[in-house]
Amino acid sequence: MKLSVLQHYKQTLASALADALSCPLTEVEKHLKPAEEAHGDFALPMFAWAKLAQKPPAQLAAEVAPQVCAPGMEVKATGPYINARICPMPFAAEVLLATKQQGENYGAGTSGAGKTVVIDFSSPNIAKPMAFHHIRSTVIGNALANLYRSQGWKVVGINYLGDWGKQFGLVAEGFGLFGEEAQKHSMQHLVEVYIKANAKAEAEPEFDAKARAFFARMEAGEAKALALWQELREASLLEFKALYARLGIHFDLYEGESFYQNKMEGLIEEISNTVGTRLSEGALIVNLPYAEAEPPVLLKKNDGSTLYATRDLAAAVDRFNRFGFDKCLYVVAADQSLHFRQCFFVLEKMQKAWAPRLTHVPFGRVHGMSTRKGQLHLLSEVLDEAKTRALEKVKENIAQGKIHTEAPEELAEQIGCGAIVFGDLKNRRTTDYVFEWEELLSFEGHTGVYVQYAHARALAILQKAAESGSPHVDALSFAHALKLPEEQSLLRWVARLPQLVEEAVEQNEPSFVARWLLEGAAAFSRWYTLGNQDRSKRVLVEENPPVRSARLLLVEAVCTALGSGLRLLGVFAPRRM
Repeated sequence: MKLSVLQHYKQTLASALADALSCPLTEVEKHLKPAEEAHGDFALPMFAWAKLAQKPPAQLAAEVAPQVCAPGMEVKATGPYINARICPMPFAAEVLLATKQQGENYGAGTSGAGKTVVIDFSSPNIAKPMAFHHIRSTVIGNALANLYRSQGWKVVGINYLGDWGKQFGLVAEGFGLFGEEAQKHSMQHLVEVYIKANAKAEAEPEFDAKARAFFARMEAGEAKALALWQELREASLLEFKALYARLGIHFDLYEGESFYQNKMEGLIEEISNTVGTRLSEGALIVNLPYAEAEPPVLLKKNDGSTLYATRDLAAAVDRFNRFGFDKCLYVVAADQSLHFRQCFFVLEKMQKAWAPRLTHVPFGRVHGMSTRKGQLHLLSEVLDEAKTRALEKVKENIAQGKIHTEAPEELAEQIGCGAIVFGDLKNRRTTDYVFEWEELLSFEGHTGVYVQYAHARALAILQKAAESGSPHVDALSFAHALKLPEEQSLLRWVARLPQLVEEAVEQNEPSFVARWLLEGAAAFSRWYTLGNQDRSKRVLVEENPPVRSARLLLVEAVCTALGSGLRLLGVFAPRRM
């Protein structure tokens, strides 16, 4: 596997440190970490070795540092640490060359070559419009699919639709009482029907029994019940796919719970023969010890119908049989942690050797979705509102000469959708966050719009240079001219992406890339505004052609890195803003 520029320097340093300390390379790699910017690029704390040598850590660091021979790096002791700083050259040339060679694929790697990951994400319920809370599973799952794919994994993205169960019985029976035939394919109307039917079922046990009976007829294969189910399923998919298209999201398969309706008896028999089953109050459950107050894993209700857990267990077995995955991710809210823990445990007890490859990727909640219209609940409404608000800002900036575009509507759609996606992904996956319109759509601060603007600004600088006739130059010829601290900082920022993507994949954490993008957009802004105070620090400095050429190469590298990061997250990268 080819190492990135930063990984190469880190490995070189680790080997030199291991030689100087006469210890295994793995020990150094375990302790070597990024340094505080003022002290260098890498730091090795000496506490563990000082204890063995029975010396103060600072003394040992001072003794060992001069013995570390790491080409291209300056190594010195700072208190109890050995710090290393990468020399400006050939590092600058190497980073610029890497971005040129990889282009739009910058940040890609091969760590997943030959491996398959199945990612189960989004998973809305049919006969209901997609609610805004579906945004988390949808965009986190899509970002993970992009990240894994960039590292050479074969990705199978599955939209596991909630298209089976008693809830459909409620919609079907409720439609006869509360529905309007002319709005049969309106998801908003169907959810209104569902709410009324659900309230009626809670108040009237006989109506609840009718809904259960309808689902039982579906499971029994009754043609009339299945025809209505199929009709509403297809109408739901049309609406879902239109929303996914707006967000630029693709699924390899749309396979809902219904896909396993004829595959569960065999699964139940296998569980009975391995783990064991027993009856509990008329329901069939997995025969396992359960903690106090912990619900059992139900396979069948007392009316014989199957449940969510039954279908998830069948899906896991089927997916491994079909795809032979190395990983299978379930991007589902943290509320379902007990469900997945129990399902995975059942599969382990069934002696499925691949059960440890299953991973629940939980996420927190979104709070505070208020707008001029009041509370928003539907994803389509949120995206429409985002576009409307973005268009207002685009028109304001056009009037002020800050934005130049011939397609304000298209740009507003890209900004609006990008703001929603980035606004979610910049947060740590497992934390809750507060949805705030003004923050999401600000051209300044920690927003997707800010990153999109930085990318467009970099493109505009390159376009201006091309129009002025700046010659194309070789990266190695002028990289030494990048001497400003801001330029060195940007080079290090660019160099971090390949390793950061690997870490995001290892931890299933897209926010690593989002926060890196925010850092880079801010660093780029600080750098190109230096010219407002000092002409010699302008990117397009006329008086010094070698420096101008070097700075244009850095702008190109930053533009490449920003574009790659945005695409990995599934955020649009407008070319003009």
